[in-house]
Amino acid sequence: MILESLSNELFIELFALFDVVDLFRAFYGLNTRFNSLLIHLRRYRIDFRSIFKGDFCRTYLPLIINRTIYLRFFDKEDAPYQCAHFQSAGFTFGQFDNLRYLTLENINLSLQFNQYFFSDLYHLHNLTHLKFIDCRMQGIFFDAFQDVIDQIWNLPKLTHCYFDFCFCGISHFYIPTSVSTSLQYLTILGNWWYSSKFDGLLKKTSQLRTFAVSLQTLQVDEIPSLYGFIPSFKNLSVKRLILYKVDTQRLMINLFQLLPNVNQLKVEIFSIKLDGNQWEQIIVNYLPQLKVFQMKMNTDLCPSTDNQRNEEEIDQFLATYRTPFWIEHHQWFIRCHWGVSMENVRMCVYSLPYKFGDSLIYDKELLDKTKSTCLGV
Repeated sequence: MILESLSNELFIELFALFDVVDLFRAFYGLNTRFNSLLIHLRRYRIDFRSIFKGDFCRTYLPLIINRTIYLRFFDKEDAPYQCAHFQSAGFTFGQFDNLRYLTLENINLSLQFNQYFFSDLYHLHNLTHLKFIDCRMQGIFFDAFQDVIDQIWNLPKLTHCYFDFCFCGISHFYIPTSVSTSLQYLTILGNWWYSSKFDGLLKKTSQLRTFAVSLQTLQVDEIPSLYGFIPSFKNLSVKRLILYKVDTQRLMINLFQLLPNVNQLKVEIFSIKLDGNQWEQIIVNYLPQLKVFQMKMNTDLCPSTDNQRNEEEIDQFLATYRTPFWIEHHQWFIRCHWGVSMENVRMCVYSLPYKFGDSLIYDKELLDKTKSTCLGV
C-alpha cells in the first residue's frame, strides 16, 4: 500500500534505474497500473548482453516493441546466441519502427541469417545511429550485402553509420545505388579500396561531414596505367577526415583530391615514409583548408647498424619538419622514436599532442631513442 501511494512520475524515475529485464520480471503483472506504466510511459534501451535466455524476447519484448529506441546485440562466449534468440522469437529489425540506435557487435552471420535479419531495414524510418562493430560475416560474400547497403542509404533520418566487418575473401565496399541526404558521419573499416570507388561513394553521400576509413588497397591500384583514376566529383561537405592503416600514398592522395574542404585530418600510416617536405607539398596541393593535422607513421628510415649514422639520418629527417611551414605557419610539432631492428632503422613518428587511442609505439624495447621538433618536449 505504501509503494502504490507513490506518484506515477516517481515510479517512472525509479524504473529508469532498473535493467529492463529485471524491471519486467519484478513489476509486470502485479496490477493494471504497473502494466500501464511499463508499457506506455517510457522508452526502452535494450542491451542483449544482459539477456541470457530467450524468454524475454517471447514474453516481454512484444509488449514494448513500439517503445524501444535502442537495441544492442553482442555475441561472445559469456553471452552467446543473442541474435538466434531474437530470430527464433520471430522478430526482424523492421518491426521496431521507433528505433533510434542499433548496434551489432562481434556478430557472426551466415548468408541465410543475413537474408532474414536485414530483410526489412527500410522500415526503420526513425533510425539515426547504426553500428556494425567487429562483425564476422565469413559465410557471406560482400556482393550479397549490396541490398543491405542500399536499404541503409535510403533511411531518411540516419546520420551516423559505422561499418567494421569482414566477409569471405577480399571485400571491396559496394557503392549504394541511392543518395543519402541525411548521413553525416560515416566510418568504414576492414574493406579494401580502389581509388575509383571513392568518387561514387561520395556522390551517394552528399551531406557527409566526417569520413573515417581504413585505406588499404590491392597493388594493382598503385599502377595508374592498369587502374587509372581521374578525379571528377568533389565533395565539399566533408570537413573531417580520419584514415586508418594507410599503406598506399597514391590512394591517400587520390582521396584528398575529392575532399578539398577538409580542415581536420587524422591519419595512421604503415610502411610509407613521408618527410616534412613531402607532407608540405601534399597539404599545399590537395588540402589547402587544413587547420588540424594529427599523424602517426610507423616505417623504416634506412638500412643501417651504425648508431652515429642513425642519429644523423634521424636529424636530417626531423629537419624537414622544422621548416617555417611547420613551426611558424601552423605550429605543428612531431616526435620521433627510433631504434634498430633487422639491420634497419625503424621509427615511429607522431604529431604532438598524441591523440590516438591505441598504444603509442609497437616495439618499445626497440624504439628506445627519441627526439622532437618541439623544444623542451
